[in-house]
Amino acid sequence: MAVNLINNELALICPDPVIGVDRAGIITLFNPAAERLLGYSSQEMVGQFQISQLYESPESAREIKRLMYSEELGEKGQIIGHKAKLISNSGTAIPIQLSACILLDQGEETGSVGFFHDLTERLAWERSLKHLSVTDSLTGLFNQRHFHTVLGQEIERSKRYKHALSLVCFDLDNFKSVNDQLGHIEGDRALRFIGEAICRVLRLTDFGFRYGGDEFMIILPETSLQNATHFTNRLISYFNENQPSNLIELAQETAPVALSIGIAEYSDGEPPNVFTKRADLAMYQAKKQVGCSTILAD
Repeated sequence: MAVNLINNELALICPDPVIGVDRAGIITLFNPAAERLLGYSSQEMVGQFQISQLYESPESAREIKRLMYSEELGEKGQIIGHKAKLISNSGTAIPIQLSACILLDQGEETGSVGFFHDLTERLAWERSLKHLSVTDSLTGLFNQRHFHTVLGQEIERSKRYKHALSLVCFDLDNFKSVNDQLGHIEGDRALRFIGEAICRVLRLTDFGFRYGGDEFMIILPETSLQNATHFTNRLISYFNENQPSNLIELAQETAPVALSIGIAEYSDGEPPNVFTKRADLAMYQAKKQVGCSTILAD
């Protein structure tokens, strides 16, 4: 009884959810923080609910019980820092980190008590940091570092499933004149427009990257060389039809900004750097043309 009183007093002031259960798994303690997190009242939980009903699956509940009696996550009879999910009254899956221990009274097991730390904000913060680490802040596209990661993954997938894979490389002809004559703010505006254009024509399975400066890469999984040209045609059409006013006005005074596009289809066994180089070389060949143009790599 003394142990239960101490646990209840601590539970009332603990900022994290605290849930206690008896040996049969019936909830005996459900503190205010647990009420706020899960949307249940203590009255409807204590003596009524099995703790296993709060976990996302019976397998998850059984795993926690198994760990409690092993030494994998601390001494036998306790768990420290186990990650799981609880299901709230509204049906929302809430990520938590659990630390728990078995309660003893004169050497006899009477139940257990768990401290549940809500990981929702932490995981959202981690996702935000991860997004920032792989994203170009100006255009909203992925950055060069992430390009190499994704390209490697898509090459492996292409080899495994024998699916086509194409790579589009392009940059902006005469982009220097935008910065020189209109300033870098207007240059940034033009680059944001390119990011928008790419996002508008991408499929859900495609990936767009700002590779550096005014050079961009687009990975097109399960796409042949011929189908990749359909993509670049859509990109050129969007570019021509939706150019911002600063590029239109500049074209009246100097050479217009245009897209030089190179496309390469992956050849089995080809190293990623060679694949990238072929698309890049095709882009430089396209620069010899006038206006927006596309060249297919050999």
